Amino acid sequence: MYVESSVISYLTARPAKDGLNRVRQQLTAKWWDRRHEWECVVSPIVMLEIAEGDPGAAARRLEKARSFMEVQTSSETEWLAGMLISHKLVPESVRADAVHLALAAVHGAHYLLTWNQKHLDNLNLRSRVEDFVRKQGWEPAMVITPDRLLPEESS
Repeated sequence: MYVESSVISYLTARPAKDGLNRVRQQLTAKWWDRRHEWECVVSPIVMLEIAEGDPGAAARRLEKARSFMEVQTSSETEWLAGMLISHKLVPESVRADAVHLALAAVHGAHYLLTWNQKHLDNLNLRSRVEDFVRKQGWEPAMVITPDRLLPEESS
């Protein structure tokens, strides 16, 4: 399971005031308690993203992420990310999201865990991205949010 930055951010953030983000934080914490059920990985781009911002918050995020193995980028992941952008499946302005998708596919992750529903867990683009990745020779990771990995009674 490739764990994207937003999951770690929700896990370590101060309690949210609005309902949706508070629920996401709670669901992420429940997933975290069960994280050992999956072989979880992060990447250098995840580490860079979570290191940004408030130093205290960044330190909390980095501490959590360091418990996972780190997979590396390669010429294949860079190529696939570039192709996702050039085929307008991911905007150039969010190149990191294309890299997350490529890393998960190239490293054979079954899941890409995220709360990013704009460019990663986007229902309007998901099947197009999956078809494209398959045509390039990789099996795409299932993009999923933490709540969808929890038993019914937990969500």
